Amino acid sequence: MHFDWVNILATVIFVSIVVTLILAVASYFAYKVRESRRPKSASDLRQEGQTKAFFNQYNPDQPASEPVVADTK
Repeated sequence: MHFDWVNILATVIFVSIVVTLILAVASYFAYKVRESRRPKSASDLRQEGQTKAFFNQYNPDQPASEPVVADTK
């Protein structure tokens, strides 16, 4: 059996390029899906009149039922 190294290397290079392109397209779509699921930023929430999305300031002097608005001055 006679091996032609040029054909083998050309096939390996071609397959690696195709796999790289497929992975690039798949990772781009995964990035777009992740970006569409991202929670709103603090500036977006402020424009809507809301406070921070995840954390509230804890103040032991106030009852837990009252929401605490952070002073942004």
